[in-house]
Amino acid sequence: MKKIQSYQAAETAGILLNANENNLPMDERIHAAIMEKLQGAALNRYPDNDETELLQAYGNVIGVSPECILAGNGSDQMLGYLISTFLGKGKILYTLDPDFSMYDYYASSYEAEVKKFDVEEDGSFDIDAFIEQGRDASLVMFSNPNNPTGQCLSEETIEKILQGFSVPVVVDEAYIEFSGQESSIRLMDRCSNLYVTRTLSKAYGLAGLRVGFAVSCAENMKTLKQNFVPYTLNCLSMAAASAVLQFHDAIALNIQKIIAERERVCADLQKMDWLAVLPSKTNFVYCRSRHKEPFLQELKKQNILIRDYAGTDTFRISIGTEQENNAVLDAAHKLQREMER
Repeated sequence: MKKIQSYQAAETAGILLNANENNLPMDERIHAAIMEKLQGAALNRYPDNDETELLQAYGNVIGVSPECILAGNGSDQMLGYLISTFLGKGKILYTLDPDFSMYDYYASSYEAEVKKFDVEEDGSFDIDAFIEQGRDASLVMFSNPNNPTGQCLSEETIEKILQGFSVPVVVDEAYIEFSGQESSIRLMDRCSNLYVTRTLSKAYGLAGLRVGFAVSCAENMKTLKQNFVPYTLNCLSMAAASAVLQFHDAIALNIQKIIAERERVCADLQKMDWLAVLPSKTNFVYCRSRHKEPFLQELKKQNILIRDYAGTDTFRISIGTEQENNAVLDAAHKLQREMER
């Protein structure tokens, strides 16, 4: 049996800037709406397998009919389901390097081969070369914005990729709300090979509920829904998520606060002589440094956890609260002063 690629889950103690969670406190109105919704949950009954209320609520947010949406246990389950649908032994998943490591995990679990296209150090890549190298792919999958580089492709570029492949193309939009760009969902009507995954774990601050979505044209989704495992989302997660989706304005304000903090953190880190910081369209920043280890040690002293890509000179820092971000910047400035001595 082919060895399955493992996935390292984030640690859960300390100042957690390692999993790209939304660290800002939840709006009191949203919290109250969730509590009210949960009080009416029928825990003695199986959840609504058609996910009626949730799909309608999310469809209203993204401007898509519920028949084009499928909800599941986080966008991870959606990614895994799409891989299980289109891949198998002898088939090829085509993605970027670096990109979200769960793609490797799911592909290897179905004994599929993973083929990768290397991006430049600044996160960019040649789109024409990407298309040409992936001619033998059975499924194309990549995150946009990219996790971990933070780069975001334009709608025009996404459309060019979709037109360059005849196989399904999955665009993982876990961080799209932080990008300031429109979702590629708008291409769905004219690109029948497009599948988009979304999540409420990041911008909506619901990582603990595990609610994610797959979006595609009605014809594609009809097949996906027929073969999807029943009762994948529990009634509490669906009820709470449906409540949160009614507060789009409050969520948008929260997103703007995170973006402002991201820009502040990036600008300050870019002043460090020992550190290269990529511009980000997400709620994290991706960095490269030959002095990574001393920085990690300094963060560890402050009980700050970030995502370290072992064996490389790169790491990723989630944007947290102002206080948490200041702690990271203080550690960076301390190392800067030590190096200037």
